[in-house]
Amino acid sequence: MALNLFRYPQSGKIKERHAELLKDAEKRTLYLNKRKIQTYRWPGEGKRVLLMHGWQSNSARWAPLLPKLQDKAYDIISMDAPGHGASGGRFFDAYQYALALDEVVKQLKPEVIVAHSVGGLTALYYKSHFESSGIQKIISLGAPDRLIDLTAVFIKLLGFSGQTIKAYNEEFTKFFEKDQDYYNAADFVKKIDIPGAVVHDRNDKLNLYRDGVNIAENWKGASFYTTTRLGHSLQSEEVYEIIVNELEKA
Repeated sequence: MALNLFRYPQSGKIKERHAELLKDAEKRTLYLNKRKIQTYRWPGEGKRVLLMHGWQSNSARWAPLLPKLQDKAYDIISMDAPGHGASGGRFFDAYQYALALDEVVKQLKPEVIVAHSVGGLTALYYKSHFESSGIQKIISLGAPDRLIDLTAVFIKLLGFSGQTIKAYNEEFTKFFEKDQDYYNAADFVKKIDIPGAVVHDRNDKLNLYRDGVNIAENWKGASFYTTTRLGHSLQSEEVYEIIVNELEKA
């Protein structure tokens, strides 16, 4: 029950205000094992850019960035993660997100990925574990490094006993066939041979600043950008400018 609770997003489904922000997009539904993957496209003549949101969010979170990318004529795609937005499924984790991403990459062939929070962790996991030669660059925004650190916050919130924590860890390993310690973005990037960029805010209270530092230090050739007072969301003109500049270098 605890593992399912950890994987169950409490919010992130499309609401009326989200639908309004996405109304101009070309909508295409893909399927993975009969499970719906909702995608959106704003066509352009430039590079094809895929946008990946984080936990309890959806594609509407990219609405402020879209005009900046459209001004540069990028071919923009966004996807709703499993259990989020208009995509199917009840449960969510980075592995399920990576499987959905693989289907999007195979069918829609993006060249660059811009990903926020656990979307960033997923993109880095995907690039280091899947065949994805068409991806030329990843721009990671506020991504976590160690999954076990996120779990620690969850455990503290629920006040698990030592016995429950032990049982939870055993169930996690049985379900995912790997310990939580395996899921570290700083380890994944050591296997990545494409350029990238890492953006992290000093005041990120969800994924701490050290996460961004660790990822950037272990990713050969990656650019690292520090922001302040933006928190975890990283929604600002400063960050949009960084993204556009990094796309132009891709």
